[in-house]
Amino acid sequence: MFGGLKVFDYPKPVSLIKYLMDFVCEKDDIILDFFSGSATTAHAVLEKNKEDGGNRKFILVQYPEPIDKDSAVYQAGYHTICDIGEQRIRLALEELGLDVGFKVFKLDDSNIKEWSIEFEDIENDLDFFSNAFKKESSELDIVYEIMLKQGLELTYPINSFEVDGKRIYDIAFGNLFICLADKIDTNVAKAIIAKRDEYEIETSSVIFSDAGFDGNDSEKLNCIELLKDAGYPEDNLLTI
Repeated sequence: MFGGLKVFDYPKPVSLIKYLMDFVCEKDDIILDFFSGSATTAHAVLEKNKEDGGNRKFILVQYPEPIDKDSAVYQAGYHTICDIGEQRIRLALEELGLDVGFKVFKLDDSNIKEWSIEFEDIENDLDFFSNAFKKESSELDIVYEIMLKQGLELTYPINSFEVDGKRIYDIAFGNLFICLADKIDTNVAKAIIAKRDEYEIETSSVIFSDAGFDGNDSEKLNCIELLKDAGYPEDNLLTI
């Protein structure tokens, strides 16, 4: 699969995993591999689904063990075992002609800054915490963390749309809306209400970046009141 490059010393045979799946798995099961290595389990699940029309899903867990820097594998661009596994899944999907995707997550610190005031320099500390999110965090990093904190599955679809150049994330078909943009205004709230109405659901949850209001408490209150008037319970509205 890797063009003749030997990337793994002792990969599990795909046929063995499929054989074991026949004993214990139904067509809609989730298969979990806590020592996924080169992602043989994912390959086996995809191949088995192709063979019998199943809808099995996989969760793979692997420590990002580094590859020897002097090896041909490292020189080919695979710096950890996880890199090998990810590419193996891509190649398997291509080989099997399957039009499905997969998500990759890594364990990391929170994207939200930890509150820790140093009283000797309180003015600078307060300025530092004017935005609750770490500068190095991407918007999607923050969105996924919010999903976790809200108890939503990470497999839920994430769509987005823009209003006046401000991106709004639409999670699980209107179950949750998140806006982390700058200069949030009532047009954002109106767009969220309109999108919710498209889904014909009664309510959902909305989370704004508090820093996105740039200290404009009046605009923030107007957004909240618009959403409440549209049927959103106050408990479903949050700023971070």
